[in-house]
Amino acid sequence: MSTVRELLFTDWSPALIRAQARTGARRLAAWWLAELRDLLPGSIVMRLCDRGEPVIRLEACSDVIRVDVVSPGGRAIHGAVIARADYSAAALDRHLTALGRKRHGAILALVLPESAIFTRAFAIPARARERLHAIARQELEHRTPFLAADVHIGVGVGAQRDGQTIMVHQSIVRRDLVEAAARALDLDPAEIAFITAATPQGAPPPSPIRLRPDSDRRAAKTRRLAVALTAAAAVMACADAALFWWTQERTIAAIELRAAGERDKAMAVRNLEDDIARVALALRTLADRRGRPSTTDLWRETSRVLPDNTWLTDWRRRNGSVSIAGLSTTATALVAMFEKSPLFGEASLDAPITVDTVSGRERFSLILRTPASPRLAQR
Repeated sequence: MSTVRELLFTDWSPALIRAQARTGARRLAAWWLAELRDLLPGSIVMRLCDRGEPVIRLEACSDVIRVDVVSPGGRAIHGAVIARADYSAAALDRHLTALGRKRHGAILALVLPESAIFTRAFAIPARARERLHAIARQELEHRTPFLAADVHIGVGVGAQRDGQTIMVHQSIVRRDLVEAAARALDLDPAEIAFITAATPQGAPPPSPIRLRPDSDRRAAKTRRLAVALTAAAAVMACADAALFWWTQERTIAAIELRAAGERDKAMAVRNLEDDIARVALALRTLADRRGRPSTTDLWRETSRVLPDNTWLTDWRRRNGSVSIAGLSTTATALVAMFEKSPLFGEASLDAPITVDTVSGRERFSLILRTPASPRLAQR
């Protein structure tokens, strides 16, 4: 029942929802930046955090004036001291000119003792964040002995507690102390951008007290506008790049699909050409075989050409030729006889003619070329 009661009586006003959304977005951004700082090398983090105009910190000590040039990220760029006896606004200008900087237009910070700055903290509802400065002014007048016209106020927002309230840290410094410190440094109070406290070495510095809240607020609005325009340009660039990439990918996919279809058609045509080539080769082979004389034709032609006084002892056909051997009384005339045959050509003796001592006839051995095409067969 307690859970149901909490859900029923919880404030679901738009202002609270917006405040919680802003707080959640701020915490997410802070977490993301912290993780990014841990991920990136220290040199890169230092370079990114040091972007912007450096701050010139002036602190009046007992016998010297400390001049420190600090980057926006808090890194000391230059530090020096000027003796009180030698200090003046002109001496400060000469010192800054030697460093390549100018006092006019620079961000000057006045460092006061820690005891000169009064700090306090109080909690406000998270939905009242938009009225933070008005609430801080009311808290100052009702909870402290100070008047708003007599002090400079610095306000910082701490961590959110239990999802409903946020801690506000308020720093207060009297105007007369600031004016006295500015006169001691031979400066006009209007030149001072903010006040900070001198803290022990290693201690975290308190929130600075800005002396020009209106100009800072205008500058903050300008920065927010610039950041918003930059973010919008980045979003548009990313959207343009994503649209270009999507168009390219879609075009590439269409081309690949079309190429795959054309490849299949080309493979089908190639297979058809291969089939046609095989059939043509088979037809040519069959035509060549039909145009060539068979073994029976060659044997019959050999019997027709040989005279009656000749006997064969060997007849062989191989590799487009016929070799014959035998006995004859007119072996020397056999070459001319076979040259006249339409089925033989290029007749030649492949061994000398010898006389057989038993029969008294001439022993011969001939090589006869068979025709390679029908034209030779038609001689």
